[in-house]
Amino acid sequence: FRDSPVRTWWDTTSTPTESAPGVHGDPQLVLQRWYTYMVATLTTAMSPASLRRSGPLPRLPPVCAQMSDSAELSYRELQRACKAAGLPAVGKAGELRERLLAGAPPPPSRPEVLEGALLERCLEEEAVQLLDPAAKERVLGYVRALLRYNARTNVYARSSYDKLPFHVADSVTLGLMISEAATPSSSVLDLGSGSGLPSLLLAAVNPQMHVYALESKSRKTRFLAQAGAELRLPLYTPITANVHEFARVSFVDADFVTAKAFKPLPEVAPIAAACVGRRALLHVPVSEAQVRDISLAESQLLRRGRFVYYREAVVPARSLVKRRDFGGGGAGAAD
Repeated sequence: FRDSPVRTWWDTTSTPTESAPGVHGDPQLVLQRWYTYMVATLTTAMSPASLRRSGPLPRLPPVCAQMSDSAELSYRELQRACKAAGLPAVGKAGELRERLLAGAPPPPSRPEVLEGALLERCLEEEAVQLLDPAAKERVLGYVRALLRYNARTNVYARSSYDKLPFHVADSVTLGLMISEAATPSSSVLDLGSGSGLPSLLLAAVNPQMHVYALESKSRKTRFLAQAGAELRLPLYTPITANVHEFARVSFVDADFVTAKAFKPLPEVAPIAAACVGRRALLHVPVSEAQVRDISLAESQLLRRGRFVYYREAVVPARSLVKRRDFGGGGAGAAD
């Protein structure tokens, strides 16, 4: 494409004219559409290996910056243009258009560059700085393990990597709060553990504590088990099960229950009560928007810096007869 007549003609033409082939109406708009279409077609046809060898395709020509605000591309065309220019393709249409016109630099693309940037941002978080060196290394080890595993098996949205340091700090803060109220024999049950936020980080902060991670998707519990072994957390136990099926046949004698991005808040406490075998304290990270929308009382909240947690005492809601006590430690996924 770089040596094609279309690109050569584009580079040598400073001002589009009505005499250009296929141009009707606003020439700048039509030419940009043509360029976007050609690049999108090329990126679709090329294999991933070829794209890696060739590097980023050329950015949109400067003439695009001369377009009037009324010249609109479809959202799909804007996405294709951003991808072709090596720019993030996530956001609203106006954001994509501004990104194209400003020529914003692309985010780190090489895995080692991305990993280094995220690790640096995690280290800057106040909660992480409070940890002892061993716990801090376990937290960073979790981030490395997640990025490495997520490169081949999706357990965390790649488009949300920029939010990962926030979620790490949120989970570490929760781990520190639990450690303040825990006893040497305390245990934690995490509902809907997903990619290990917060369960793996609770265990990283409190390696002496039994942490049970309940997750229905086996591809995620495989990651949880692998990461728990890499971080040398023998008391961390992933459980592959649907929460309702688990509660029907099993329970955990947990002192604390956590749930991050699991279910709507009103549904979490009843599920937690069905899964525990004794009185436990439920901690759920919430946003300020949730506090306003649900009208949560301050007496129900714990605040640590910019993080907010909903807290509620739960008691067993089901008989323990004929149900399995899922007790004891041990790494590895359990079915």
